Amino acid sequence: MEEKILFTIDKKNYDDSMPLNERFGVRALIKKDDLWAMQRGNEGIYKIPGGGVEKDETFVEALKREVLEETGLFVIEDSIEFIGEVQEIREDSFQKGYKYIAHSYFYFCDVKDETIELALTENEKKQGYRLEWAELSDIIETNERLMTEQWTCRDTMFLKWLRDRI
Repeated sequence: MEEKILFTIDKKNYDDSMPLNERFGVRALIKKDDLWAMQRGNEGIYKIPGGGVEKDETFVEALKREVLEETGLFVIEDSIEFIGEVQEIREDSFQKGYKYIAHSYFYFCDVKDETIELALTENEKKQGYRLEWAELSDIIETNERLMTEQWTCRDTMFLKWLRDRI
């Protein structure tokens, strides 16, 4: 996979001498009839489907697994197209004194018409996450109004970046 950093979100609240924690994640951009597949929770915030890459898992395998778990949709592997990476750099929220870099890799992909039941984590179930199809402008406007989490900022910044290029 080629390296293509779209943009970096850098909180600058760390020191480069700190030990480093890194996380690698994948995100799926799925569009049908001008609507985008999103996870949406009880708070109303939209989340781009995706998640962390597990040990010994390729990015494509992780993308297919995460989309299936979070949306019930089956990714068509031949349709997967790499868009680029968004990096987030900050002090680690869970391990103080560590620098944290989150690498989020974004992909366009198509899905089959069939679906299965979601396989959400307990936390995702508690937050009421479900698959919702929405227009890009509605997603951005809603997230900007309700933005609270760091990943919401990343997803919304990415969707604005995408909107300006399509």
